[in-house]
Amino acid sequence: MHAHDKRPVVVGYDGSKASEQALRWGVSEARMRFVPLVVCHAWQWLYPMPPVYSDTLEAVRRIGQHVLHSGVSLAQGLAPRLEVVERLEMGSPAVVLVGESSAAELVTVGPRGAGGFEELPVGSVAMQVAAHSYCPVAVVMGPDRPATGRVVVAVEGASPERSGLGVAFEEAKLRQASLLAICLCPEGMDDTRQPATRFYSTISIWEEKYPNVTVDTAVETRPHTTVMHRAADHADLVVVNGREQDDPVELPLGMLSQSLLRGAPCTVIVIPERMSAMSSRPVSRVPPG
Repeated sequence: MHAHDKRPVVVGYDGSKASEQALRWGVSEARMRFVPLVVCHAWQWLYPMPPVYSDTLEAVRRIGQHVLHSGVSLAQGLAPRLEVVERLEMGSPAVVLVGESSAAELVTVGPRGAGGFEELPVGSVAMQVAAHSYCPVAVVMGPDRPATGRVVVAVEGASPERSGLGVAFEEAKLRQASLLAICLCPEGMDDTRQPATRFYSTISIWEEKYPNVTVDTAVETRPHTTVMHRAADHADLVVVNGREQDDPVELPLGMLSQSLLRGAPCTVIVIPERMSAMSSRPVSRVPPG
């Protein structure tokens, strides 16, 4: 397989500190996966009236190009042998990144961009991309902290096969980390035997595909947000579905994924609803040639 045939890791970069952290994380992810890195910057005219002069719009585009070049240079400095592709697009950052996601292995963003407020834990772009992407979305939280060597995945007890287990096992394998799979049953459920049986049966299938990944399991009936936030405190990465089955239909993202994006201390990978039904399929990798 040629490099250009591989689905890349796409990073949304706007020059902010949060997007720089996402870029660093994305570089590491692309290197582990042996795929190219696409550094993407979206620029747009932010005023309701169109510019009077065409060169004004061109000046805005050139500023965007400068921002993009700085991100590409940073990525190349971090990984000189990594294939880095620059992508400058006019439009809303969320729309552009969702479009890029259709041909990507993973999209990586910071919790908020250059236009966001520092007081906001997560901005609208990260939320929109996580809700509508065609591939998993990694929202890289906060500054680096000591590695724990653990990946955590939330598994919906009602349908463990549609959870992000394939992504979680692959991430644990790439990092040589252990995996904690948590079966989230309805809160206060008295008899968990049926969902637990389905959960353990699904886990065993993935253990056969990833024999070198050490797996711990838990079955929980406590509030899902409480369980997952406590698990995230001791994880490098949390994988969660964008929506659970009982989430209100009017929400673009479910309650659990929103809560983690707003308060988790580690990177959160969201499996968008449009691909969650396919997330149980095994992920194949082509080793570097």
